[in-house]
Amino acid sequence: MTRKNNISIPTHPITMTNINDRFSRWIYVLLLLGIVQSGIGQSMPKLKSDVTRPWIGPEFMTNPLMNWQLSNGRIENTHGGWVNEVHLLTHQLTPGDGTFQMRVRIGSLSDLAAHDEVAFIGFKMGTVGHRNHYLSNVLHDLQNGFARELMKEPPVSAGITSQGYLKIGSTISTKKLAQKQLNNAELHLQGKYKDGELLITLKVLNANEELEVLNASIPRERLIGNIALVCHGLNPPPNKNRVQGEVDHPRFWFSDWEVSGDKFTINQDQNLGPVLWSQYTLDRGTLKLMTFFVPMSETENQIAHLQLRSGTNWKTVASNKMDKLSSSVLFRVNDWNDQVDQDYRVTYEWNSANGPSQSEWEGTIRKDPINKDTIVMAGLSCSNSDLFPNRFLVNNLIAQDPDIVYFSGDQIYEANGGYGVVRADEKEDVPRAALNYLGKFWLSILGFRELLKDRPTVMTPDDHDLYSNDLWGKGGIPMTRERCFGGYMMHADWVKMVEYTQMGNRPDPYDATLLAQGIRSYTTDLNVGGVSFALVNDRKYKSAPGDVVKAMEPLFVQRGNRDYSNIDTINEEDFDTKTLDRPDLTLLGESQLKFLEAWAKKESAFKAVLHQSVFCQPHHLMVADMDSNGWPQSGRNRALKVIRQADAIMVAGDLHFATLVQQGVEEWEDAGWSFTLPSASTNTHRSWRPKNPGTNRQPGLPDYTGRFLDGWGNKITVWAAANPGSFNVEDPYRGDGEQTLEYLRKSAQGYGIVRFCKSASTITFESWPVYGDFQGITEHQQHPGFPKTITITD
Repeated sequence: MTRKNNISIPTHPITMTNINDRFSRWIYVLLLLGIVQSGIGQSMPKLKSDVTRPWIGPEFMTNPLMNWQLSNGRIENTHGGWVNEVHLLTHQLTPGDGTFQMRVRIGSLSDLAAHDEVAFIGFKMGTVGHRNHYLSNVLHDLQNGFARELMKEPPVSAGITSQGYLKIGSTISTKKLAQKQLNNAELHLQGKYKDGELLITLKVLNANEELEVLNASIPRERLIGNIALVCHGLNPPPNKNRVQGEVDHPRFWFSDWEVSGDKFTINQDQNLGPVLWSQYTLDRGTLKLMTFFVPMSETENQIAHLQLRSGTNWKTVASNKMDKLSSSVLFRVNDWNDQVDQDYRVTYEWNSANGPSQSEWEGTIRKDPINKDTIVMAGLSCSNSDLFPNRFLVNNLIAQDPDIVYFSGDQIYEANGGYGVVRADEKEDVPRAALNYLGKFWLSILGFRELLKDRPTVMTPDDHDLYSNDLWGKGGIPMTRERCFGGYMMHADWVKMVEYTQMGNRPDPYDATLLAQGIRSYTTDLNVGGVSFALVNDRKYKSAPGDVVKAMEPLFVQRGNRDYSNIDTINEEDFDTKTLDRPDLTLLGESQLKFLEAWAKKESAFKAVLHQSVFCQPHHLMVADMDSNGWPQSGRNRALKVIRQADAIMVAGDLHFATLVQQGVEEWEDAGWSFTLPSASTNTHRSWRPKNPGTNRQPGLPDYTGRFLDGWGNKITVWAAANPGSFNVEDPYRGDGEQTLEYLRKSAQGYGIVRFCKSASTITFESWPVYGDFQGITEHQQHPGFPKTITITD
């Protein structure tokens, strides 16, 4: 069986050896032709019986990844949680009347009487996420407000509690089964949906003996979406509380899951893995291509291959072993011909339940666009999982056809997936914490895989990627006290794993010297089409607020306390923030400054610094924010002076809304242009709303533009600020997703584009809302203040 781009394709002749009667033969033929799309057991995948691993199989998706495993043919819930589901990706409940059936065997994995929480075990039906996409439906319980246009009613749950009560929605049986009867029991469900009413019959059997039956009638407008197995706490708290930790509830296993009925549609192409996606860079004749996989067991094949198309054949040019923690394979090919497009595929041999299989992922390594007049960079920042898999956004980006894609940070947030984080304090905590991160990372990047497979991609992890709400890295040291005193909160092995997943495909670093705890520097440059991109990391070296705690004595007196937990924010307007600067404080660190000095001397048509957060504070969420790169001012100024020598622009994210600022050190506008990318999808909205109009404004520009001093006293000239809620964007799109697009527009979310035009020696900054039907650049409106074109001499 070959799995090409995650689609199963039979490679062996189909026989009817075991099809004994004429009727069954016709049904078999119709199934093969795709005419009959239901039938108990006929379309359900087999589970591999001789392996233990977190990944169940290509037809399933677990949420969260780290709480489930396949073990000897059973699906096992290994840990408690408020979100604990296994979705069948190939089957969806469709609109209209119809009937369906499900059955599954269950059994306890723990002492039912030894847990504080009561668990619910059974089925969930009609889970609908953004636009009823089979992947977004996995996150149905996450999506609130703008993303729940189709989910007019919550899913229907039907199963049994660990106390022995049957439960359908809010209907609960009066009879209580003995807990020992739940071990190796069967749940049988029959559902009939007609004229807006769902009739459910749920039975519990043990050794073919019927123990209890429960019937319920549920009025509902529609019943569409995914189906799932669940094992979670009986009474989940509100979403905002689900990041507080795991739940001590009983755990169960499932096996022999079967579904049937004409209410289902079946699409076997809707599967995931073992190959997930690839991302690459091509720089000065060296290709580095990173491919992500589902986590396989150590007893399974660990080698993947990179192959190039040669006529009608494929030739293997590189092979490598999976990195266990990151579930990725990095391929490196030197002496690459960057003057031609080259089709590639990554292949992986594995044993499915049906026998040997090959999983493939195909793409194209584009030639270096050195002969293009305009090089286009797309920029993304700050993405939660609410709109996974981001089809509108991805379609917009593909229509823009960028030459390079930059993810500037906060590729994930701690609440991605609707479940909390797993802390890694000790080395033994790292493997499970790695799965915790990978599940969240998948939800951010999987949706972009069609964009990434055939163009260079670079990422820079920011604080939330590293499970830190603000991060002052101080050269990689561990965090030993309050967050504001700096350092990394998680174990160094976990930090290195996260950084590797996002930066492992970068060109080789400028300085390979390891930092504290063995954390690596990934600082380097990448050349695409005559544009040189410097890739730096602000957070990794930055000083911490705790370094200037003595200078905060006047603040402590004014506040009446010595609370170190919030010393990173200054809300007192009369406090002189310049007193918190010292010459020895650092922003980029000495190594990165040396790199930028050397990079500034290199010849290139254009130069751009890609980093995490703008070197000033163009927002008013507070008076002064030490998480912003307006502090420390001395470190900020040293960085800007070096970058100015390169005549480079700067592109970053982090703020959640787009800004365009001309920096100043000694004088106004003497230190280059900084473009802040809008957020792709967040629920926190900052803005730039000065009390007084800017000075030296250009005619016709808003009062919030012009020259200002930010909260740290830095000279900044604001040219554009796409403040949320301050503008409207007309869009003729109507249909599923209209409310989502309206929300994204009002909250100023979207993506950035930078165009480097060689013939005109100009750089154009663009900030784009997300459109439902992207027709062309000239037909759509951008965020206020954009586009803005400057010349290299600017």
